[in-house]
Amino acid sequence: MKGAVPDPFAFVGALVAPYEGLDEVERIRRGAFVLATAPRPPVGQTPHEIIHTHDKLVVRYYAPTGDYEGDGDALPVALIPSLINRAYVLDLEPGRSVVEALAAKGHPTYLVDWGVPGPEDAAEDVAYVLLDLLHRSIERICRHARSKQAHVFGYCQGGTLAAMYVALRPERVASLCLLAAPAKFSEGGRFRDLVLHLDVDEAIDGDGLVPVDVLKPAFRLLDPMGNWTKNKGVDAASKDHKRLASTLAREVWLDDTVPMTGAFAKEFVKMGYHEDRLTKGTWEVRGQPVLLSAIACRTLVVACDGDFISPKEAVLPMVDAIGANAKSVTLPTGHIGVVVSSAGPKLFYPLLDRWFRGIQPE
Repeated sequence: MKGAVPDPFAFVGALVAPYEGLDEVERIRRGAFVLATAPRPPVGQTPHEIIHTHDKLVVRYYAPTGDYEGDGDALPVALIPSLINRAYVLDLEPGRSVVEALAAKGHPTYLVDWGVPGPEDAAEDVAYVLLDLLHRSIERICRHARSKQAHVFGYCQGGTLAAMYVALRPERVASLCLLAAPAKFSEGGRFRDLVLHLDVDEAIDGDGLVPVDVLKPAFRLLDPMGNWTKNKGVDAASKDHKRLASTLAREVWLDDTVPMTGAFAKEFVKMGYHEDRLTKGTWEVRGQPVLLSAIACRTLVVACDGDFISPKEAVLPMVDAIGANAKSVTLPTGHIGVVVSSAGPKLFYPLLDRWFRGIQPE
């Protein structure tokens, strides 16, 4: 057809066709070849504007594209991802995008993108992240939306930080949703096992960065057979161009690790995974204890059955620590799949929309 856009994955079908029926090792090899040679799709495509910058951080605004079905006016929704990975995991591709889904339901949606720190940011600790970067972002979001309060959503480490922030600065927060956010670090599973005996003062330079070439191998140790299963998945996906594009989009994000500031990494590992201070109420930020019981807004804690990065045993204690205002839901999916696989549009995006419209989970 005249004017049709060429399919960048068209060559893959012809490449793999002669190898149907081969054994598992050959499927792994074939998947590895496709992974190494196939072009990467674009990510983070949902239209937006930048409404705030602070150091390396930017806040991206996604205007509503659909009608809001709740009572009254839609409050802004602030999305808080992890510092370790790129924020576009919440806007990976069309149809698998938290920001796209919320905007389509009429929510003014804002994504806090922490950016990539440099050596000049090495001294930025948890207090700076919470009380400077995040606090000013929430304030700017509320001003931009002309709203007194915002809903806050935090994912993984971003969820832990969101809970800590709301405990310290609750005034601007109408409700809170925490996805796969560790609270009881002593139940932190494989990641806790990885860092439990790490001498952070010796291993982490508080005046430097934890570089990507240290973080990537560490993450791979969480799933030692991950490359095998990944290559098998790529091979299976290679038979369907749309599925392959989705698989490769996820690989773009997984490979796009960012460094951590030394000061933040030392504090988060020591206070969290070593000393388990959050649920004990003994983690202090600029002299103020972080008391999860001080979170007074309605809070939804979401855990995932297949999550080995933030096991539900580490996530669900957030409910007891917060108290009567908190509820929990456990979804039959994994840590990353909950936002970027079919579980996102089927299970999680509708749950998030309903929560921010004031509908309690069943």
